[in-house]
Amino acid sequence: MKRLPSLDGLRAVSVILVLLFHAVLSKDFPAQLKPFAKFGDVGVTIFFVISGFLITYLLLTEYENNGKINLKRFYIRRAFRILPVFLLYTGFIVIWKNFENIFVTTSNLLHVVTFTVNFDVKKSWFTGHFWSLSIEEQFYLFLPALLVFYRKRVIPIIACILVYSCITRVISYKFAPLGNYFLAPFFDYADALFIGVLAGIYYQKNPAIVNYKIFSNVIIQLFAVILIALFKYTASTGHLAIISLPFGNTIISLCIIFLIISSINPDNKNMYKVLNSKLFIHIGILSYSIYVWQEFFFVGEFMPFWRMFPFNMVCIYFVSLCSYYLWEQPFLKMKRSFKTIN
Repeated sequence: MKRLPSLDGLRAVSVILVLLFHAVLSKDFPAQLKPFAKFGDVGVTIFFVISGFLITYLLLTEYENNGKINLKRFYIRRAFRILPVFLLYTGFIVIWKNFENIFVTTSNLLHVVTFTVNFDVKKSWFTGHFWSLSIEEQFYLFLPALLVFYRKRVIPIIACILVYSCITRVISYKFAPLGNYFLAPFFDYADALFIGVLAGIYYQKNPAIVNYKIFSNVIIQLFAVILIALFKYTASTGHLAIISLPFGNTIISLCIIFLIISSINPDNKNMYKVLNSKLFIHIGILSYSIYVWQEFFFVGEFMPFWRMFPFNMVCIYFVSLCSYYLWEQPFLKMKRSFKTIN
């Protein structure tokens, strides 16, 4: 099955935003870029929406072609994609602790290997970025079961999840100690994933939706970008909290999925051309490797050149490039042998 167009390019946008968000901590980071860098965490939300959209689309396409969803093969494919670089980086950090005084506790590592970093109240910088991967893995446990056993009720169940996400954000802000009891570390971000799921359901049923005029309207696309920036700004400043706290992430996620659907249509020539350029596809393919390795190159007890901007950006790229082609590629070949869609 061919890769959906533009998604690799959108992954490139996502990881560039995340790098910008974290690069503020680098020595010699330009002060002029700092006001823009604070918006970079929207990159993770883009990752979540893409993940919900693509995984749902692939699983439903598998069901349509084969009459069933093979859960065993799904989890094997996910393992071959997620675990190799994840374990390589984690092992590297465990070894590196012997050379640099970095804060990584046994508890941190336990949360890492159980994919519960989002529930870790004392995250380490060097493994703390796995909070988002933990949410993804928890989502992978939930979504296939939902599509297999509750397929006819999936829409109302997702609607309840979206409402609950808005509620948990208020609870975790107002009553922080209660957050874990309400599973806020997952549900605070679940709306991004499940808005992607909804879009994946509708796109799989009717791929022609990308041709609807609304998705090629440049003014609406620009308005979606402005809304994303607005709600990221209100979240960082506390303005309009009565709206932005419960609903901000949901609105941002809706804007992102609108832009994703828009970008799939080749008629949106400029957006399509950029996102499907060789450069953006290349960075998008490396995006997971970049995300895993980047945390190491921003802060630490030592401040060598590979933690100074912009040299750290170059180092992140080359380490990720080597990681992907020398370590991950053999596992990705094995992953493809477990595909169920031709």
